Amino acid sequence: MLDASPLSLSAADADAFLPPTALAVPAAADWRQTLKVGDIVSFRFPVEDLEGGPAKNRPYLLLEVEPTHAGPRITLAYGTTVHGGRNRGYEVRLSDPAVFREAGLHRPTRFIGLRRLTVSADHPGFAVCRDLGTPKIGRLAGAEFERLQAVRDRIHAEADIAADRRAERRREVAEDRARRSRAPARPFVVEVKRRRQVTSR
Repeated sequence: MLDASPLSLSAADADAFLPPTALAVPAAADWRQTLKVGDIVSFRFPVEDLEGGPAKNRPYLLLEVEPTHAGPRITLAYGTTVHGGRNRGYEVRLSDPAVFREAGLHRPTRFIGLRRLTVSADHPGFAVCRDLGTPKIGRLAGAEFERLQAVRDRIHAEADIAADRRAERRREVAEDRARRSRAPARPFVVEVKRRRQVTSR
């Protein structure tokens, strides 16, 4: 499920992260069970690029990992190297070279919390490195991880407010229906008409 329309894909974005083999990311028997909030993964962008080519691998930031009976549900935040002034309250920016290289990137990147994608851990969009057996390319730390938590807190708070509003609206509708069902019936009068008898002459 894509929560908002994605940004346009640029060639710079597609080349925003280092090959996974360049990073010291330990292999896992089942990487799906090891993903955590703050991980950065390689994921195939779900639309064709501007030139009409196939989807490309790009960095996404893990916002949520929700356990379900069918396996983890992963919420990812879109990563882009395109500068912009919108969505600032929902962004995690990696601008310092030491920071973005530690996260598996080789260009300044911003992850946009409003551009979210929720998929199962088995989604074929995860680009698993053959050598490492995982799509994970890095992880946030320090101030950048704290910023991620602030963005998550804001998203959660807004979701709670929206849920409360929907619940209040449902209560109002239910109360209105109950009032209508309890309203007294409109009075009515039964008029009896007698049939006229026809006499023969």
